[in-house]
Amino acid sequence: MSEKNAYKTFYDGIKQFGPRDRIERIENGVGVGAPDINFCIEAKEGWLELKSPKEPLRATTPLFGSNHRVSQDQKNWFLRQYQAGGFCAFLIMTDKRWMLVPGRHADDLNNMTVSDLLKVAVWTTARPIKEKRQWELLRANLITLR
Repeated sequence: MSEKNAYKTFYDGIKQFGPRDRIERIENGVGVGAPDINFCIEAKEGWLELKSPKEPLRATTPLFGSNHRVSQDQKNWFLRQYQAGGFCAFLIMTDKRWMLVPGRHADDLNNMTVSDLLKVAVWTTARPIKEKRQWELLRANLITLR
């Protein structure tokens, strides 16, 4: 699935619980390293970098080993946001699952296997998301995670 389709799936899933929520996809050629999504949900503002890699065949292969890597500019942006006390995370949608990984892991993401990511993810579910409750849990994480 493309990041564009992943965004639409995320947007539709979250908006069903908060029609007044603001969720915007950001196409920014000026702010190097800035994430793909900015949101404000129940007065909590944050940023998400959307990644949609295919899971590797070997469990020991890093998920971002060959494609969809986190750039140095993205790592730097996430570090500055985290140090400033702002919310930022990676919303990862593979061919098998969704994961929400806090931005403080940005420096290590390119070397992490799926198993490593599952250990640091604050929310994860199988894909496609069939249970409405999973969207509620993701939304709750977006407004409470710091």
